[in-house]
Amino acid sequence: MKMKMSMVVGLIAALLVPAVIIAAAQNPGAPDIPEGSEYGRDTALAYVLSNYPELGDLGDPSKIRTPWHEESLTPEGWVGSNAVRYTKGGWAVEVSSAVVRVPVYSVEIEFAGENAFCWKGTVDQDGNVSVIEFSR
Repeated sequence: MKMKMSMVVGLIAALLVPAVIIAAAQNPGAPDIPEGSEYGRDTALAYVLSNYPELGDLGDPSKIRTPWHEESLTPEGWVGSNAVRYTKGGWAVEVSSAVVRVPVYSVEIEFAGENAFCWKGTVDQDGNVSVIEFSR
C-alpha cells in the first residue's frame, strides 16, 4: 500500500511540475513598471543635472553618502493621491501623484544656497520629463 501511494504521489509530481513550468513560460507577467515617488525624484534629478549645465557645480545629490530624509505630505486618511518631500543637504524634492496604476509624477526640485534654483515638471512611467518651470 505504501508503495502504491508513493508511486501515485511521484506520478502526480511528474505531471504537475512540467505543467507549472510551461504555464509560467507562457505568461511571464506584466512588464516592470517603475513605481514610487523615488522613481519620480531620481528621474527628475537626473534630467535637471544633465540638461542645465550651469548647475554642474552643485554635484549629484545621489552621490552624497547620507540618505534622503523622507516626509509624507499626504494628510492622514487621504485617498486618491500621494505626496512626499525628500530633503538632503541643500536639496528639497517634492513628488506627488494620483494613486493609479500608471501615475505621472509632479516633481518640484529646490536647491538652497549660492546657486539656488527651483524646477517644476512631470515624469511619466516611460521616463519622459516635461518641464513646467525653471527659475534661479
